[in-house]
Amino acid sequence: MSRVHPARVATVRVEPIPEPSGDEAVAFSRRLATVLLAGSPRICAVAPHLARVDARGWERRGGEAALAVTLQRAAAGAGFTGIGVGVADVPVAADAAARLAAFTAAADPEAADAEVGGGVRIVVPGGARAFLAPLPLAALPLSAELAETFRALGFRRVGDVADRPPEELEARFGPVGLRAHRLARGIDDRVFRTLEMPDVPEVALELDTPADILEPLLFVLRHLLARMCADLGESGRCAARLELALRSARGVETATAVPARPTCRERLLYDLCRAALERAAGAAGRLTEPVEELVLRAVRVTAPDTRQEDLFTRRWRDPLAAAAALSRLQVRLGEAAVVHPGVRSDHRPEARSRWTPVEVSVVGEVLDDADEVPSEAIPGVLHLLPAPLPVEVGVDGSRPAELWGEAGHHLLVAAEGPERLSGDWWTDPYHREYFRVCTEEGSLIWLFREYRPSGELRWWLHGWWD
Repeated sequence: MSRVHPARVATVRVEPIPEPSGDEAVAFSRRLATVLLAGSPRICAVAPHLARVDARGWERRGGEAALAVTLQRAAAGAGFTGIGVGVADVPVAADAAARLAAFTAAADPEAADAEVGGGVRIVVPGGARAFLAPLPLAALPLSAELAETFRALGFRRVGDVADRPPEELEARFGPVGLRAHRLARGIDDRVFRTLEMPDVPEVALELDTPADILEPLLFVLRHLLARMCADLGESGRCAARLELALRSARGVETATAVPARPTCRERLLYDLCRAALERAAGAAGRLTEPVEELVLRAVRVTAPDTRQEDLFTRRWRDPLAAAAALSRLQVRLGEAAVVHPGVRSDHRPEARSRWTPVEVSVVGEVLDDADEVPSEAIPGVLHLLPAPLPVEVGVDGSRPAELWGEAGHHLLVAAEGPERLSGDWWTDPYHREYFRVCTEEGSLIWLFREYRPSGELRWWLHGWWD
């Protein structure tokens, strides 16, 4: 049986100068993680100078070497120095490879890529233990006390720890000894953790002169959004809901803008906020009270909702563009203006289909799942006419074969039915035979034949399916 290797991990190591601490260290980590989005949407900030990247998805884009160069150039373009990139099966090996690559590049600058000023070290799949064995103990994430104890026992290399029996290290050092043994053997089950984000961003600007019309507010809004989107971009986040607070002498009036999918696109957020302000101003275009201060707050933020696509797949499209269009429609026309088809259980065919307003919170899921549902599994959506249209139908035996009247003239090439239904005698006493028929042009329409109490038999066109 062939061994299945874990997902590949790339680690990027940079040189923070000066060494950051506290809030400065957190900002440095976020800045590095945001820059590395150029290579992968999945980033984990490990330390102020170290970040891990999901290395999958580069098979058709030049492989892991191309990913490493992309990460190098992104980091160098953002002003980072001392760049080293390591790729391996497990984080411990990828981290060590990145440090080794940075050290090698610094010791021999001519061997490194002069354009990016860093080195690359790629560990072959399944080779984590062999790669780690000759490295010093500093390659393992050990506490200072445990590392000093290992050196006192004569351990100089990672391989010295890996060669010891695991029960011996566990008996002597407990769980930390067993963990060190697993890491030395290239067994590392650490996973990506979401980067901790600061408080909800907020920007505000006080107007020199109170304004009761939109133009001055829109100018201020554009300035505030530029600042907020820059802050969101630096921390690798997107706005899922914005709140506008209009402060006047008599109080605060609020308006909200909700994109269909979390985003930090300034133009889209501006359009949504502008529409919210226009609703607050009303048809007259004037606010009820002059606004003295405009406060913009991202009341809900999330990590980027990014899905890596394959440019060689024909169905590829930009889901954010579709979400932007939906957001603008909902803001301009109302949240109930954008609908999607659904089905429900009912004995009457005309009541089985319905249009349901799309909730803003699930628009992204609807877009993501659109390509995953096989076309044959999508139910047809019935469009009912406001009132059944009387038509003339020619039959071939018991099957409808031709239709004419106000709906035009159509030959019917296939028919399914009849489906006999009766209404409730105390409210709607009807007796009908329904047929689903296909026209020569390929349209699927719905006919019924109704028997009236007088004995009259009439045909009606009730609707069609998409």
